[in-house]
Amino acid sequence: MLYIVNKKGDVLRNCLDTVSTDDVILLIESAVYAAVNKPQPSVLSERISGVAIYALLPDMRARGIDVARCYEYIQYVDYAGFVDLVEQNNPVRSCC
Repeated sequence: MLYIVNKKGDVLRNCLDTVSTDDVILLIESAVYAAVNKPQPSVLSERISGVAIYALLPDMRARGIDVARCYEYIQYVDYAGFVDLVEQNNPVRSCC
């Protein structure tokens, strides 16, 4: 399943509570802030085994987020990659 998450905080936490092995999470809009590696622990501080986590690069650029500041296990996609994730994962769930 592909989970498309557009907000951090409770929306992302609820999504993380429901994912299972081989699921995919795509962070878009303000959820891309969760990809930033911060000194204090966050909901994405530890990698979730078997779950691939992507962030949408155009949304990161729009918010001034450099990939060098993000968790190393985050993968990045552009809009074409977004479409590929939707095509490769069924079902798709939008978490907002």
